[in-house]
Amino acid sequence: MKVLSPGRVNLIGEHTDYTYGYVMPVAISLYTEIQGEKSEDVELYSEVFNDTKRFKLNNLTKENSWIDYVKGVYKVLFERGFNPKGIRGRVGGNLPISSGLSSSASFELATMHFLNEAYSLKMSRKEMALLSQKAENEFVGVPCGIMDQFVVALGKENNAIFIDTETLNYEYVPIPKDIQIIVFHTGIKRELASSAYAERRRITEEVLKKLRKNSSKYVSEEELKDFPELYKKRFSYIIRENRRVEKVKEELKNNNIEAFGKILVEAHWDIAKNYEVSCKELDFFVKNAVEYGAYGARLTGAGFGGAAIAIADRRKAMAIAEKIFIEYSKKFPWKAKYLLVEASDGVKSL
Repeated sequence: MKVLSPGRVNLIGEHTDYTYGYVMPVAISLYTEIQGEKSEDVELYSEVFNDTKRFKLNNLTKENSWIDYVKGVYKVLFERGFNPKGIRGRVGGNLPISSGLSSSASFELATMHFLNEAYSLKMSRKEMALLSQKAENEFVGVPCGIMDQFVVALGKENNAIFIDTETLNYEYVPIPKDIQIIVFHTGIKRELASSAYAERRRITEEVLKKLRKNSSKYVSEEELKDFPELYKKRFSYIIRENRRVEKVKEELKNNNIEAFGKILVEAHWDIAKNYEVSCKELDFFVKNAVEYGAYGARLTGAGFGGAAIAIADRRKAMAIAEKIFIEYSKKFPWKAKYLLVEASDGVKSL
């Protein structure tokens, strides 16, 4: 059996998922691929790492390597009462890792979907997403929200997904056919479990706890007046970003691409100034994408390097991306790359 599991870019709604706010990601046409067969134990070869890992299902000891994502999936499945057997096969695909495109969620869902299909576990896509997030949080040790796993599981071709991460209610939002998503990887690898990410998450969780609110959707900027300045700065961004997600949903429904683009640019400079997760390389891309004719651009993912996106007219996208790539390569020492991607279906088996 072969499983294709997409990556994702988040169009709008950054760092809002762990405060149970709104997000609007798309699954993209870059994939983690698992090709394999049923087995008693696990034996997987990784094309990226040129490495084979083996383990028995009664030995789920963490190794601090790529195989921990697979072990984590097995652990949460066993805890939930499922009893899948093993996999023998290879892991590959064209989705770059550590680039802000959710390669970890993609790998988790590829594994989860393979086991679901091979062993007839009969899990829903939402259940697979939630269990994959649990594996990453509790076994791998990365405190991610639900967004990445949710869109990898439930993505739909030519659509973004508007998700309320508190209720997990979601709505598909069509992406106009004449726009192209440019993904630009800065060449700077970043780790999601970094202290900077954890610090921002801690601040937002403290605010919600003190205000006794379940979600950032219910917080107004006025309610932040008694918090320290840094807390106000961080959480005010979250409040504005939730509003932007709702605005983007409406603009896309009305096919108002220019307004959509302007909101993306506004979101980028807000997250750069007030959440402070951007860097000069991401800022360079956003500034130049707009100058060269994109409707809008912003960082995507946690920040601290990784990737940015731009939205452009389909006929102009390649020229814009290539021009930025040339200028970026002159200015910065990192090995950048760009990709033109489409909104894709979620994880599937072939």
